Amino acid sequence: MKALKTAVVLFCAVIFSSGCHHLMFREKITTPKVIDGFSSPESIISGRDCKYFYVSNVGEKLEPSVKDGDGYISRLKTDGIVVDKKFLPKDGVLDSPKGMAIIKKTLYVADVDRVVGFSLDTRDKVFELDFSAEKTVFLNDLAVIDDNTLALSSTDTNKVYKITLGEKPSFSVMQGNIAGPNGLYFDKKENRLFVVGFGEGNKMNGELGVILFADGKAKYKSLTGPLGALDGVALANDERVIFSDWVEFGKPGVLWSYDLKTGALKSFQLSEEVKGPADFYYDRWHGTIWMPMMTQGKVLVDKIK
Repeated sequence: MKALKTAVVLFCAVIFSSGCHHLMFREKITTPKVIDGFSSPESIISGRDCKYFYVSNVGEKLEPSVKDGDGYISRLKTDGIVVDKKFLPKDGVLDSPKGMAIIKKTLYVADVDRVVGFSLDTRDKVFELDFSAEKTVFLNDLAVIDDNTLALSSTDTNKVYKITLGEKPSFSVMQGNIAGPNGLYFDKKENRLFVVGFGEGNKMNGELGVILFADGKAKYKSLTGPLGALDGVALANDERVIFSDWVEFGKPGVLWSYDLKTGALKSFQLSEEVKGPADFYYDRWHGTIWMPMMTQGKVLVDKIK
């Protein structure tokens, strides 16, 4: 009986550590699968209840820094069926929404020079934090640090910010001087924030790095050195980080794997050529990746090993 209880505890620990409370009970999706009908899809996330995926759409034109009012967030079932093409915003506008994060029942999204939050129950806007004074027009990705804290990348100003939520939201610079910080992934177990860079200007010299937290200070460490135009990042397991690379505009991108112990890099062969592999979602339980094909207006769902 004791062995059975231990097994149950370990099983539940795996389920909850995945960040999705019902991950194994999701509707199965046949892979590979290509879902189309999007408008420059940039980022994909899933809520903790695992009922839906959310896809941010920059808009018809791939103009990620322009305030044109044609951005939106789509809601999909876990089998890939689009339930609401324009789920958010219910009222008002989004311009060029990119990275997203969900805390409890609020979805936060980076949109040009502000971070906006929406209730997933009512679809009402419940949060807005203005970054225009920072002279940025390319706020990019968000990562949850805890229920009161977000990390935010600003690609054009080479900074990563810390956002403190609550009655009086505020922000501060967590780390500067990163070459075009783009995708973020917080590893709660080891208290570290993985960062991939798109590079400075058109140099495409972005790298995989990590921000370590010790003694109340944040310290950045490069892991790969200059590599490419990097976008999405996730921790596949305790030893491996995966991240996407545009390589070059108009050409197929690459999905990389980095071994945290050996420093070895290897690329994955996806079932489709992906142009503009953006901020993907990785389902650790099923080994499935949901990859925005940003310049193609599609999302690829594929298995990786």
